[in-house]
Amino acid sequence: MKQVVVDASVSAKWVVEEDHSTKATSLLLCDARHAPDHWQAEAINVLWSKVFKGELTSMDAEERMMLLLRAPVVGAPIAALMARAFAISVANAVTIYDSLYIALAEKLNISLVTADARLIQRMSGDAGLAKLMVWVGDLPG
Repeated sequence: MKQVVVDASVSAKWVVEEDHSTKATSLLLCDARHAPDHWQAEAINVLWSKVFKGELTSMDAEERMMLLLRAPVVGAPIAALMARAFAISVANAVTIYDSLYIALAEKLNISLVTADARLIQRMSGDAGLAKLMVWVGDLPG
């Protein structure tokens, strides 16, 4: 893959060891990674959750947050994606946050890589959008 859209479930794996972290990290070799501008807040929320659950110390989470803030991701303004994202959300019962990634993938005509199995399942009923979805576990490596 030369260019991909990555969601927060994937970008968080760049700094937190989880299932498929190695495959998620392989996406850093792509020519470009795209995401709606809210991706950092979502990915850093994963770090907060791990601190809250006692899985990371606050200091560890802050160090990982700084890495995420410098991650090579091309941000896309969400305002330009919102109308399409809302339509996707309503039609497929997914959150606006998730639909923004899908709308961006559709706009750029590139794959959205996600570690969110529920999102892939919900999008399976829309053949046009489902073809854009890639499960991180299916990546080579």
